[in-house]
Amino acid sequence: MKSGYLSEIFVSFQGEGAYVGQRHLFVHLAGCNLRCRYCDTPESLERTDTFVVFRPGEPPDTRANPVSTDSLAALTKGILAREPYVDAIALTGGEPLAQSGFLAEFLLAGQFTLPALLETNGVLPRRLREVLPLVQIVSMDIKLPSNTGEGAWWEEHAEFLQLAKTKDLYVKLLVDQTTTDADVDRATALLASEPPVPTFIQPILDAAQRPSIDVDRLVQLYQLARSRLSWVRVLPQTHKLLGIR
Repeated sequence: MKSGYLSEIFVSFQGEGAYVGQRHLFVHLAGCNLRCRYCDTPESLERTDTFVVFRPGEPPDTRANPVSTDSLAALTKGILAREPYVDAIALTGGEPLAQSGFLAEFLLAGQFTLPALLETNGVLPRRLREVLPLVQIVSMDIKLPSNTGEGAWWEEHAEFLQLAKTKDLYVKLLVDQTTTDADVDRATALLASEPPVPTFIQPILDAAQRPSIDVDRLVQLYQLARSRLSWVRVLPQTHKLLGIR
């Protein structure tokens, strides 16, 4: 039985992408292979000795890492039994595919009736192969070098896309004032295929939860994306606007 590292678990409204507004059970795995300068979950970047379970009306419940797949399956099933009208299990991080073996074993142990939504940075295609048969939805970022502070991942993204297209896939492009036309053009060139991949342009928020891009520039990037793609939406992080986890 494998063990893995978590950051937190809670139920909340999905704030990003194609399923925004649904209630999801969020399982945040700890540890990430990237260090994007705009990361909005820095507490999940490193593995720690503990993780936290949040339940409505109860104090935070701090538990020990690492946790076994069977223990995590039992914990998530217990939460789902108490929380009505949850639409999916959102597997996020950190980068969940950094623990792909643990994640796959957890999904097999859980045998969940709800769909599993994998939220990923889209740069670990080999690890995706291990998990892909067990998830129904893939939320994939395409990391743009002009705003991540990281290098380019175009080849990894291209391979990842070809695998993920077999699932219910949507893509997010995170943008701010430093995002270049060249990066958006290259990203949308990867996505220019049939059937169209739903693509969300997501403004990066600053520390005060304000968009780090002005409206004129956002319009320019949207128009550039639409010149290649038929399915594009601009969507901010709605959970940030609501002030919820």
